[in-house]
Amino acid sequence: MSINRTNLYPKLFLCLGLVCGMLGVVNSDTASSQTTPSPTDDLEVTAYTGTYFKRQLNWYQQSAEIIDDNQRCYVRRGERFVVSSYRRPVNESPVREDDRNSRYFGNIEYPDDYWEVTFQNLPSRCNSQQNQGGQTWFVYRRHVNIR
Repeated sequence: MSINRTNLYPKLFLCLGLVCGMLGVVNSDTASSQTTPSPTDDLEVTAYTGTYFKRQLNWYQQSAEIIDDNQRCYVRRGERFVVSSYRRPVNESPVREDDRNSRYFGNIEYPDDYWEVTFQNLPSRCNSQQNQGGQTWFVYRRHVNIR
């Protein structure tokens, strides 16, 4: 009894394909999820009214309602900043506002609406003691352009 080699090859390729596919899903948070820009890449604020950079993942809370200046930083339209790195937030789930007394009740904030950004330069008003050392800021993607 002989084994037909032509029948083994399709099964072998199928198994290898499945294994590679599973490894790709398990190890999906690779370097490609983080963008390392060239030294000339910058972030420009394009929103007409400017925007706030936020320090925490409090998606449901509007930036203007964060009163601690160590947790937010307002930047005007047209301001540009050199970016060390940026990416979409990783391993974060959408948040729905469930407080019936909130004016945002029922709103859903999606982490993909933000960039997780580390800057090389920030205005002095954003560089408090707590915010030094290249820490991450969260920036609403529709308010900025990164080139």
